[in-house]
Amino acid sequence: MPLLIFTGATPKAAIKDGIPLQLFIVLFLCLAGIILTIISQITNLFYFFDENNIYHRSTFYPVSVVLGLLPGLITLTMLIQNKKKLSNNVFISLIIYFILPLIGVVLILLSYGFSWINVSLGLGALHLFYQKEKRVVRNHFWQTLSISLAGILVVLLIISLKGISLPEKTLIIDKPYTENDSSKAVCVTFARNAEKHWVDEGDPDRTGAQFDGVIFNNMKSTIITDWEFSIFVPDNCSVDPGPWNGTFTLSDNKLNVKKPHAGDKENIHGEDFYTITPLKTLGFGCIMYTPHDYQPLSEKIIFTYSSILKPLTNIIFDIFLSLLFVIFIIATTIMLFVGKLIRVEEENKKLESTVKERTKELEAEKNRSESLLLNILPKEIARELTEHPDKTLAKEYPNVTVLFTDIVGFTKISGEMTAEEVVTMLNKMFTLFDERAQREGIEKIKTIGDAYMAASGLTQEKENDGASKMIRFAQGLLNDVRLFNETSPIKLQIRLGINSGALVAGVIGKTKFIYDIWGDTVNVASRMESTGLPMKIHVTETTKAQTSDLFQYSENTEIDVKGKGMMKTYYL
Repeated sequence: MPLLIFTGATPKAAIKDGIPLQLFIVLFLCLAGIILTIISQITNLFYFFDENNIYHRSTFYPVSVVLGLLPGLITLTMLIQNKKKLSNNVFISLIIYFILPLIGVVLILLSYGFSWINVSLGLGALHLFYQKEKRVVRNHFWQTLSISLAGILVVLLIISLKGISLPEKTLIIDKPYTENDSSKAVCVTFARNAEKHWVDEGDPDRTGAQFDGVIFNNMKSTIITDWEFSIFVPDNCSVDPGPWNGTFTLSDNKLNVKKPHAGDKENIHGEDFYTITPLKTLGFGCIMYTPHDYQPLSEKIIFTYSSILKPLTNIIFDIFLSLLFVIFIIATTIMLFVGKLIRVEEENKKLESTVKERTKELEAEKNRSESLLLNILPKEIARELTEHPDKTLAKEYPNVTVLFTDIVGFTKISGEMTAEEVVTMLNKMFTLFDERAQREGIEKIKTIGDAYMAASGLTQEKENDGASKMIRFAQGLLNDVRLFNETSPIKLQIRLGINSGALVAGVIGKTKFIYDIWGDTVNVASRMESTGLPMKIHVTETTKAQTSDLFQYSENTEIDVKGKGMMKTYYL
């Protein structure tokens, strides 16, 4: 892997040269782990040291473990998949060399302070001097799934047993509660005992009373491990020795209560006693002397707590863990049973591969032939010609819309250009026309010099939207010419003529065949183009009648059409 970095090989090039993709995934995970480890040196991302310089794991410490496990698991899977390339002794040694460090990582989660990984690496190296044959069935997919699930299950179980440390939270209670509000994750009450209060004999301006507080943990899966409570008190207050379930202090006109910790004289029940398990409560209180009118129910309470989520007490997590375990069992079972059939499958795959290669070649040749036909014939005609190559293909269509275009003054323009420039110009413009025709479902018929011929509505249904589609196509052609002129030194204009009606369409020839259309409809469309105005869409009364509700036309003009006499025509 370092060689890939120093030689500057890209993943794509390296994969083509036979380097497995998994190695790049492992490299990415390792780089991510290095970057996060560097970040953790200046933050508390994975671990931190307290004021006594004692090491503690942070909330995201399991992430560092997962980043350490995944590269090993992926590499282990690749090792298993390539077992046949290694001798048995080397294979088993490498397996141990990977598995034992992974076990070491798991042990570090449970107990740190011992070099589990170094010991496991040493034990793995020792096996190089021990020879033992063992047949391992290759089953790539199920092995990968089974091993990965096993690693995930181990990590989840460890996290479940140890719990997940949650960020510290602070509750600001502006209106103190007098009883538990079960809709809150944590509810805190603090009040003066109505029955236990008296006048301070040493100071008649003060009242002595018992003040009682209760912390309600309404969370189902979270343990409150540490907490701190504070409330405003007036001047001239004091707290008697001997409070219960808390360490009480007065400072800056605040009564501060903390959970007793190891070493505190108030910690008489052991530190775990003062943690608050899910759906449990903890009471605390003290004897405090305050001015007569002091009422804690009118003061703001600030409650800060730390907690640990215990996933195994959450039914959703238990279901998820159970599903993972079931999938793991299924994957492992399939891996064991299907592995016995691998040799037969490998032989079958070789035969299938040969058949597939031949099939692909035939399919590619068929696709090339079909693509060529579809470029010069409508889909329906191409299919019929393929099925009946000797059949004469000709059909009558009741209502087809035909378009003709040509370039205004093309003879003069082409006379001032070389043959190559003329062809390049026509190819560029007609390519724009072809692309639009393909997008809008228009059938290109042919090009004749600078003329472009297209049709729509080639269907047996007399009522169709061919006329409206062709008008929109013609408008698009004008836009294409304007687009062409923006980058061309030669500015072009085109005439467009459109007519709708019945015609005959068919295929002529057997070798160099061509699809064409015939009839008065075609002739009149051509006449519309030749008598039209530059950059205008010239249509017959038939086309206008089919599209007048969609487009606005000019007043009619009359032209003399050979064989048809005087005809009314319109411009869009």
